[in-house]
Amino acid sequence: MFRRVTVYLLALGLVFGMTACSPKDDGSATAAALATALSSHTVGDLQFDVAGADVQKELTGLAESIAPSWPDVTVSSLEVTDDTARVSLSYSWKFPDTEKLWTYATGADMKRDGDGWTIAWTPEMVQPALKQGDRLKLAASSSQRAQILAADGEAIVKDRPVKIVGINKDGLSEADAETSAKELAAVLDLDAQGYVDKVKAYGPVAFVDAITLREDAFNALDQDRLNAITGVLAQPSTMALAPSRTFAQAILGSVHEATAEDIANSEGKVVAGDVVGTGGLQASFNAQLSGTRGLTVSQVHAATSAATEGATDPATADAGTPAADANSPETVLFSSDPVPGTDVKTTLVTSLQSAAEDALAGVKSPSSIVVMRPSTGAILASANGPDSQGYNTAFLGQYAPGSTFKIATSLGLLRQGMTPESTVNCSTEYIADGKKFLNAPGYAPEATGEVSLTTAVAHSCNTAFVSQFETLPQDKLADAAGALGIGMENDLGLEAFSGVVPRDSTGTEHAASMIGQGKVQVSPLYMAALMSAVVKGGAVAPVLIDGHDGKAKPAEGAALTSAEAGELRTMMRAVVTDGYLDNLADLPGAEAIGKTGTAEYGTDNPPRTHSWVIAAQGDVAVAVFVEDGDLGAVTGGPLARTMLAAAAAG
Repeated sequence: MFRRVTVYLLALGLVFGMTACSPKDDGSATAAALATALSSHTVGDLQFDVAGADVQKELTGLAESIAPSWPDVTVSSLEVTDDTARVSLSYSWKFPDTEKLWTYATGADMKRDGDGWTIAWTPEMVQPALKQGDRLKLAASSSQRAQILAADGEAIVKDRPVKIVGINKDGLSEADAETSAKELAAVLDLDAQGYVDKVKAYGPVAFVDAITLREDAFNALDQDRLNAITGVLAQPSTMALAPSRTFAQAILGSVHEATAEDIANSEGKVVAGDVVGTGGLQASFNAQLSGTRGLTVSQVHAATSAATEGATDPATADAGTPAADANSPETVLFSSDPVPGTDVKTTLVTSLQSAAEDALAGVKSPSSIVVMRPSTGAILASANGPDSQGYNTAFLGQYAPGSTFKIATSLGLLRQGMTPESTVNCSTEYIADGKKFLNAPGYAPEATGEVSLTTAVAHSCNTAFVSQFETLPQDKLADAAGALGIGMENDLGLEAFSGVVPRDSTGTEHAASMIGQGKVQVSPLYMAALMSAVVKGGAVAPVLIDGHDGKAKPAEGAALTSAEAGELRTMMRAVVTDGYLDNLADLPGAEAIGKTGTAEYGTDNPPRTHSWVIAAQGDVAVAVFVEDGDLGAVTGGPLARTMLAAAAAG
């Protein structure tokens, strides 16, 4: 890096050097060239009263000692008297990730030399306190990293009780200690030989820790086996932890000490010892959470010797003055105090987040639950099941929504002049552009034939909706989905997929789009947003961070009206009273509404299915997704009920 910069600025130095040799130079050209040389720590063709190579060596040493920072230098004034001149220089240092500037003034003396000027070199022209052989040193002090907060303002990660489990060797023989170590490793499911070796390495009265456990994890151990181990000890302590090991993991992210790669890629914003975020909000809001680190610039004094104390020639002094080293005394020239980071407050409700994660704990497939508040768009919970393996299925999953998308199709049909009472034909099969469409296995025969659009929604009749594919053009279907929030632009502070409904699908693909198949794709988050739009009566932009402007932009098409939303709610209420979500009918409080969905995928015969449910009660909307599930009502229905009940319980 230095080599490329040097070559470029050497060319500048040559230009200024030639100007300095011009008969018309009144000193200003040489002064400007000096400022450029000092800004680039490259002397170029400037003339000094000592060898230019010696000056270059000194500037290079100073630059390397404080890299990557270096100041901008400008000429503030020039005073010329006969054959001498005094250049006043202004220095301004901007350090990475620090707002405070370091500014000061220096000067340089020049003497006319024929048509040009010779500059008297001295380190003081770089910084007034510097002497020959001195170096600069840049040191950073980390600021206090801020917290990620829940909706109630409480830190999500905070000190929580833990148990440090191990063997207390005091009073045990080496043989007994080894036996106890093996027994404890068996209870804790640890590498027995590794822990035995660790116990042997400690002194005869030491406590040798084996593992640190949350209290609930400790209580889940076989206490009888544990207590039967001679010398076992569980010491109470605290540790900074989230409410559970997996709590909002994909949203929160984690932190780690800066690696060499982090430092190299930061353009000076990260230094050794810094803590940086990895993934989730810890990464996307790293600058806010980190705050501003403190900085100190010190003058590291060169060692002096009797042989050079009386030297007056700069070249001789430089040659005889030992360079500053790690043991040299230092003087602070500039400092800035660290500024603590600022908390990031989320909309997550701790109890609901925990309830969602508990509900998904036993699901053997990638899965997610999203809970939103339709009136504000606040994401109250967003959980991913253990088989998502850390992936943010809720935000980033791209899946066919299946029959939950019939709510968007219903809106499109309402806009084509239909009403909830309009008649559609629910046949056992329907052929669209050569492809046969069927209803789900076990479809209620009493809901076939000529039925209302509401009944078709309640019982999720595929053929009724596919039969309307020539009535509802694909672009109008896309507009209807957009009115419910699918495909909107919105910056949550984390990456999220808002869905896509192609506007140019035709034939079979268009027919499949009518029931949320084809190339229609959504995320669980934005299906919760769709449900929220029906409740609120207008598109709802999800919100994760309190006070964060997502600059939401609606998708293409006309906005949802309150009248349209009312008709959709009527049909979705029928799903609970007459359809597949009857398990929500007896929930206390406001009437629950919803829609099930089962989306086929893959090449298996019969095909595998995604399981969906969207539901709402009062000012709470829920989206449930299981990647490899049964019918939506079978897999997703109980999960939706669990979350609505948890939200009602507060």
